[in-house]
Amino acid sequence: MAQFLFPGESKRKVITDLLHAASGSLRICRLKFDEDGYSHDVCLHVHKDKTIITGLREEDAFGYELKEPEAIKRACHYLFNCFDYAHSRTMSAPALFLSKESYEEINDQAGGWTLCVLAESLGAETGDPDSSAELAKVLKHRTVSGELRLCSQDGGTWSLQEAYFLEAASGAWLLRSCCKPAQDYIIAFPLTRAELCHAFAEWLLHSTGPISP
Repeated sequence: MAQFLFPGESKRKVITDLLHAASGSLRICRLKFDEDGYSHDVCLHVHKDKTIITGLREEDAFGYELKEPEAIKRACHYLFNCFDYAHSRTMSAPALFLSKESYEEINDQAGGWTLCVLAESLGAETGDPDSSAELAKVLKHRTVSGELRLCSQDGGTWSLQEAYFLEAASGAWLLRSCCKPAQDYIIAFPLTRAELCHAFAEWLLHSTGPISP
């Protein structure tokens, strides 16, 4: 879990302290978020009666203990710079499936490829050219990016998942991946920032499953 949450950082004192406290947590998340200079890198420990938020940057170190659900929801709005409310979906969002290795290769090339080449490359992997074209627009012109590394404990065993949030003028997507070698794939689906903020707050307060629309 240490390597998953804090790759290459386990010797920092703040990280050592957080890992020491992990055994008493139900859920742990590392959240990175960046939007034109509005950025965070925090760790959240969820206990039965409180959630502790710790800033991981030395120049912006902080720690807060939250107990009331409304305080936790307000913290989520702050972390995602989102003060809209999510509306219930009237239909299921289309999802794209592709291998994590393929996605990472395409994402690495996104800055240098044209939008057409990027869309075609995604479509070849997913088999859905229309939705892949929409995801390509966001990959190419992203203005917001976020990363969540989520750990949930059930019966002494930790389950791990990664999720990436991308937003551009054309829309927003969540890309979720399982961390089991036999399930090395990405599931991508449209998700607004307000919907992500709501889903993340629900994960902190109630859920042990994956974040989903």
